[in-house]
Amino acid sequence: MKKILYILPLLIALSSCKKWLDVNKNPDVADATVPTAPQRLAPIIAQFADGYESAGTRAAFLSQQLGVTYAVTNNWNLTRWYVNAANGGFPWQSWYVNTASNIDPIIAAAEKVGANHYIGIAKIMKAWGFGTMADLYGILPYDEFDKPLIITPKFDDGSYVQDKILVLLDEGIADLSKAQSAGAPVLSYANGDILNSGKTDNWIRLAYSLKARFLNHLSKKATYNPQAVLDALSKGIQTDLQSSILQYIDEGPTVPAINKEALQYSNTGTTARVTKLYVDFITNNYTGAPTGATNMLDPRTDLLIPSLQNSAGVLVRSIGMDMASELPKNRPLAYSLLANGSLSNADSVYISMRKNPYMPTTGQRILSTGTWYTQRGGKGMLFTNAEARFIEAEVKFRQNQTGPALTAYKAGIESHMRIMGVDPAKIIAYLGSSSVVQNPATLTLSHIMIQKYIALSYSPELYSDVRRMNYCTDASGNYNETTGIYKGFKRPSHVYTESYPNVTDWPRRFAIPSYEINYNIVEVKKADPGAELPTYINKAIWWDKP
Repeated sequence: MKKILYILPLLIALSSCKKWLDVNKNPDVADATVPTAPQRLAPIIAQFADGYESAGTRAAFLSQQLGVTYAVTNNWNLTRWYVNAANGGFPWQSWYVNTASNIDPIIAAAEKVGANHYIGIAKIMKAWGFGTMADLYGILPYDEFDKPLIITPKFDDGSYVQDKILVLLDEGIADLSKAQSAGAPVLSYANGDILNSGKTDNWIRLAYSLKARFLNHLSKKATYNPQAVLDALSKGIQTDLQSSILQYIDEGPTVPAINKEALQYSNTGTTARVTKLYVDFITNNYTGAPTGATNMLDPRTDLLIPSLQNSAGVLVRSIGMDMASELPKNRPLAYSLLANGSLSNADSVYISMRKNPYMPTTGQRILSTGTWYTQRGGKGMLFTNAEARFIEAEVKFRQNQTGPALTAYKAGIESHMRIMGVDPAKIIAYLGSSSVVQNPATLTLSHIMIQKYIALSYSPELYSDVRRMNYCTDASGNYNETTGIYKGFKRPSHVYTESYPNVTDWPRRFAIPSYEINYNIVEVKKADPGAELPTYINKAIWWDKP
């Protein structure tokens, strides 16, 4: 009886304490229950974009859109195709730690108030993120990634993940097609939708376009269904305004709000440089490029390739780094403006991607005009109408429908130019010139994919494309400009030979991040016993082989 008397006051005290803490819960401090769906959505989109676009910068180095000034850094290693456990890890961290862990909580918060549109978006984001990670890494935790009692989750194969995300996309479409419950928060920019500004139709079209993207990755497989890709595209993005493009904010050079500036401005920094391959593709300087009597310079050229003002005050475009030459082994060097008005070294012909000076004064020498993608207040091209049209062009070409393929190819070029703000008159003139294929009979898959390569600058999807198309190789994996798709895409002179010992070896996946290797190696090796080997990154993922 005494024991009961002692325990009873303690229970009352604990009960009172719990009520007191509940009453005084700070609504501005995040935990598993406090944030509403609108409060969660904007950070989820922003964190997703951080990882997605950071994967895109890595894709630009691997896919030879970007080189880098010499120094043994993570980015220099990427240019030699050395995707190690350190430099390939951030997209993984950004997805799992910052984004995926918030998906179920936003769904739970939305379910409480019947906010079906938020539930639908959450499912699309989950599918988009896991699908992208599976395409980059090949294996990854899916079923057990968010189980609180499992600290070493099992790894699932990308093929399994693809089946899961296609279902999620269908569920997301269904949820977005439902009405919101009475009193549920209205989806809008102010309520967290910083990507599509509350346009449910845009989200639905994004989901269908993602289905088309993921299904088109199967182009090497016997199960590839081109009609299923086209069916998804028919319900997907059709116009530029339906594209999912994230607008970053330029608050000026004196405001240290790096969380608002464009990811490619941050990621390329002052060391990145355009490559010869990228410049050659933009200027139609490759084997089999369309040419004729009415050739024109692509009006995107000065938006994609930076220029520097020479001593005479004339703007001169950057030379592209030849990654197959001896140059990237120990050059180019960074350059600067000296007190006497000259430049510090001859490598100033390889121009920085960042605008410099940021706000030039009268008479001040321009060291770089910067580029459209790397401006501080740029755009994150997450999924555009241009990409959708190039997918359509590829599929139609595979179906021997060269007329519709040509129409879609030209529509892809036009869309990318419009999004970039090119003068409409210049777009019309260029599309009618001999610098663009005009005859369906002369259109090739190479023409389509090279234009898509330009339109997907700094996109992680670029890395999926170059792998699917086998770079510029023949069936045996040897460089071959006759049969290869990306004409001129050669192995870099400073290639990391431990990972690519044979001339037929090409990049095929990102390395498993260091934290998984260090703390979850048993599960990693269950999924792939060779995951620790240097040659692991030249091993094709599931859809990259027949």
